[in-house]
Amino acid sequence: MISEKRGLLLFFVAVVLNFSVYGQDKKKDTIKVRDLSSPSSVSQQINEDATFDATSKEMVNIWHGLDSLDQLKNRFYKKTGFIINADYNSQIMGATKAIGDNVSASGVFRIYGKYNFVGRGTPHEGGLVFKVENRHKYTDLALRDWGPAGVGYAGLVQSVYNNDGWRVTNLYWRQTFGTANIVAYAGFLDMTDWTDIFVLASPWSSFNNLSFATGSSTVGGLYPDGSLGLMVSAWLTDNFYVIGGLIDVNGSAIEFYKGFETFFTEFGTLKTFEVGFTPNSEMPILKNVHVTLWQADATVNAPNGWGLIGSISWELGHNLFTFLRGGWAKEGGSIFTASVSTGIAYNITGSNVFGLGINWNQPNENMFGTGLKDQYISEIFYKLQVTNHFEFTPNIQFIINPALNTNANFTTIFGARARINI
Repeated sequence: MISEKRGLLLFFVAVVLNFSVYGQDKKKDTIKVRDLSSPSSVSQQINEDATFDATSKEMVNIWHGLDSLDQLKNRFYKKTGFIINADYNSQIMGATKAIGDNVSASGVFRIYGKYNFVGRGTPHEGGLVFKVENRHKYTDLALRDWGPAGVGYAGLVQSVYNNDGWRVTNLYWRQTFGTANIVAYAGFLDMTDWTDIFVLASPWSSFNNLSFATGSSTVGGLYPDGSLGLMVSAWLTDNFYVIGGLIDVNGSAIEFYKGFETFFTEFGTLKTFEVGFTPNSEMPILKNVHVTLWQADATVNAPNGWGLIGSISWELGHNLFTFLRGGWAKEGGSIFTASVSTGIAYNITGSNVFGLGINWNQPNENMFGTGLKDQYISEIFYKLQVTNHFEFTPNIQFIINPALNTNANFTTIFGARARINI
């Protein structure tokens, strides 16, 4: 059985590299890397942190000091290829109807960065990418657990605020090939960095509910991160791309070093393959259409399974962004067996963003039990960029038919999220 799986792995890698070589032959006139990764990936987060607004009115002198530190770090990065950032994220939520505690709050401290020291500035640039976190709860239930156990919602009202403590979410080698249209990751990965890419997918700065993020909550394998794996992305033409990934479903970011044992002995993996189109390859997540296929092997907690994801997200003008996304799953440990989301985002001024989303979903009976009602969700958030280094995001979620709450058919969740970065 293990040999058969390894054979499938070799076939998978061969298919992706075959597409990669084709993409390399099609375009040889640029070394600019057109990034195919989510806004919560390390590279994209660093780019967002580096967006400096020289006209902003900082409120106290400390923010001026942080702006100067930004410029110092950028100069150091240009000379050495090394940059490191840190942030602290804090969030609180309260529900009007619940089956447990009405309030939950959690925090996350993150250190993340990259060190490009091979072929820097060339088409074959390579280097290390890392992210170390401390995720902790302020209340009895962390926000990730609070959705099902506190609110009675069959899903995640927030996906990343758990109580893991110290964890290694990313530690991998990133390598570009050919004309830099091909990018590969190898090491300890987070599958949300490349799967179902979407401009509003970051739970740190956009929607909280996972229904509006990666896979619309229909991906199997329980969204592994800090797990040993491989990803290859390639531009086939100026407008079409492919992304393929394989990651250990038995890995754990808390004990990432055990990934070699689980990967090579158990060899249970989540495979993803995405084909996408964009008219703007310089900013592919702003106007994007893609289809993603995934397959997950069985684990102790879930059977094997597979599914499909589809996404249409489109920028209209310079301020309005619309999306229609959904997914379907057959087993595999997905949260939902079917889910459809639609909504808008509006860039009001600077980095201030208003978002509105609506979702319908069917909870996975193998995860939550039989006879559950379909759930309907709406989330509204407003990300306020107070300074270059501090953002505040009030948010509200409306849930119709919280499937695990038999005493209520409607609940409202009020929340507030803050982030400071250096």
